Amino acid sequence: MGIFSGEKRVTMTARLHLMNRSILIGLIAFAGVVAVAAEDHPHKMLLVDESRQRLRCVDLDDTAKSWEIPFPDRWRDAQLIGNRRVLVSTKSGFCEFDWDTRQKTAEFNDASLTGIESVRRLSDGRTIVGCNKKNADKTTAIVFHELDKANKPLRTATFDGLNTLRLFRLSSKGTLLFGASKTFIIEGDLDGKILRKIEIKDGGHFYEVLEKPDGHLLAGGGYSTFIVELDADGKEFKRWGGKPGPAELGFHFFAGMHPLKDGRIVIANWTGHGAQDSEKGHQVLMFAPDGKLLWSWHNPKLAGSINRVTVLDDLDVTVPFEERPAGSKNP
Repeated sequence: MGIFSGEKRVTMTARLHLMNRSILIGLIAFAGVVAVAAEDHPHKMLLVDESRQRLRCVDLDDTAKSWEIPFPDRWRDAQLIGNRRVLVSTKSGFCEFDWDTRQKTAEFNDASLTGIESVRRLSDGRTIVGCNKKNADKTTAIVFHELDKANKPLRTATFDGLNTLRLFRLSSKGTLLFGASKTFIIEGDLDGKILRKIEIKDGGHFYEVLEKPDGHLLAGGGYSTFIVELDADGKEFKRWGGKPGPAELGFHFFAGMHPLKDGRIVIANWTGHGAQDSEKGHQVLMFAPDGKLLWSWHNPKLAGSINRVTVLDDLDVTVPFEERPAGSKNP
């Protein structure tokens, strides 16, 4: 296989998944990407397609098996909650969809829960939603609402002066992890207390913050187009990506990610709000533990700009999936 150019310079994935999986592709430089064996890249992904307002299950081996769920608005977050259900955040609540029928099976809305960006269902049935709030005096806050199994309010945590929440996640201790105000990575609790406030001065709106099994944190750097790893003391340990990146791949905004068990990281490269903005850059990227860019996926005909990715290869949709270490505590 050689180097492709002009109109033939298309996504690495489109070529890889057409090959027999038993063939070792080898290590080939292509637009800054190191090709991997076909069996080593993702084969099935759950994507939140922000620009075309869809939840997509993309089967890279057989696109005929791919499906989509259209949204009436730009909903941001999705979680596998078990029992073949997907939980999705909405602007004023959340809803659940059946994996097989793609039909909505449950919905909760509350007009007082404005500015919802992210949602997490806990193992005991509670739900937490994270919101951006703009006060009457034009000040801002990031607010979390904890709801019981019946969606009745339990606690509200308000972090005044912060803004631009995207996805929040939970740590192994049950604390809240999120990016805020462009350059900050925050750890807080549901009583509204900031436990850690880490500034990465060249951050570009941290989209998602996750805890690794070793206690380190990973954060997608937004417009800075890097992933940063912080050690247990909050000190920078490693980076992946960064501008300008390979020109053909169109690094724009590093959004939601999925760290795999072997240390590889799959991340969404969001490229704009327009339905066709996915033409501007590859939509999903995969990095090796040592920082090499291994693989990318680009199919603007199928999907718009992606802001959330879950690799489904080793996941069972009958079982809840949380992006935090096994044995973690609930808040």
